[in-house]
Amino acid sequence: MGRIFAIISSVLGSIIGAGFSTGQEVFYFFSQFKETSIFYISLSSILIFLILLYLINIKIKNRIILIIFKSYILLFSIITLIVMFSAFGQLGEEFLGVSRYIFTLLCFVLSIAIFKHGLLAVININKVVVSILTTTVILIFLRSVHKNEIVFQFESLKCTLPKNISQHLIFPLLYSTYNSLLAFPVINGLKERFHKEEIKISIVISSILIFLLLSIINTILLSKSSTQTSQMPLLKVEKSIILQFILVTCAFLEILTTVLANYMGLCYSIKNSKAEFVIIIISLLLGFNQFQVLLRKLYSLMGYIGLGIIAMLSLSTLLLKDRRLK
Repeated sequence: MGRIFAIISSVLGSIIGAGFSTGQEVFYFFSQFKETSIFYISLSSILIFLILLYLINIKIKNRIILIIFKSYILLFSIITLIVMFSAFGQLGEEFLGVSRYIFTLLCFVLSIAIFKHGLLAVININKVVVSILTTTVILIFLRSVHKNEIVFQFESLKCTLPKNISQHLIFPLLYSTYNSLLAFPVINGLKERFHKEEIKISIVISSILIFLLLSIINTILLSKSSTQTSQMPLLKVEKSIILQFILVTCAFLEILTTVLANYMGLCYSIKNSKAEFVIIIISLLLGFNQFQVLLRKLYSLMGYIGLGIIAMLSLSTLLLKDRRLK
C-alpha cells in the first residue's frame, strides 16, 4: 500500500498544479457550465483514466512518430513551465504582497534544488503535499456544508445529458488530454522503480480521486460567486486564516511539484543537460507574464495539439496491430 500511495501521490502531484490548486483551471473548464458541469467532470475523469492506461502500455517503435511525440512533450514542458513560474510569482504577489519577479525566481531556485536529489525527492514531496491539500479541501467543503454555504442543485441535475453537450465537449477533451500528457513523463519515470500492475492500480485510484476533488472544488466555486473574478478563486473561498494559509502553502508546493514533473518531461525529450538548463531559463523569463492569461491561452493550445498527438499514437497502434494480423 505504501508503494501504491507513492505512485498515486506522484500522479496527482503532476496533475494538481497551479490551475487546479488555485481553482482557476476548474472554474475555466467546468464551473462555467453551472449545474451541468458534473457531466463534464465525469467525462474528463474517465478520459484521464483511459489515456493514462493507454500511455503506460504504449511502445512507440516508429522512429518518426517517436520524434514527433518527444517534440510535443518538449514543447508541452516548456509551455507548462512558463505558466507555473508565472503562477508562483502571481501567488506571492496576491497573497504576500511581494513582487512576483522575486517569487518567480524563488520557484526556479527551489525546483532546481529539489530536482537535483532525483526521482525519490519528487515522490516524497508529492506524498506530503497531495495529502495536505486533499485533506484541507475536504475540510473546507465539510465546513461550508455545515454552515449551509454550499448550495446543491439536485433538482437541476437530472439523469439526462445536457442538450448542448456536443458544443461543450471540447472542454473536457482539452482538460483530460493536457493533464494526462502532463503526467506521462512522471509515470514513465515510475516504470523503472515500480511494477506495472502497481501503476495500473494507482491510475484507477488517481482517476477516482481526481473526480472527487474536481467535483468538490467545482461545488465550492459555484457556491461562492464572489470569488470567481479572482485569478486564484479557490484560495479566496475560506475566511479562516489558518485554512487559507494551508491552502496558499499547498498551492505554492503544488506548483513546485508540477515544475518538477515538467523537468522530467525535458529529461524525457532531450538528453543534453546544458540544453535543458537553457530551456528552463527561457521559460523563467517568459514566466514573468500574467498567470491567468497564460493559463487560458496556452493550456487550450496544448490541449488541441495533444488531441492530435493522441490520435496519431492511436492510429499508429491500430496500424501495427493490423500488420501483425496479416
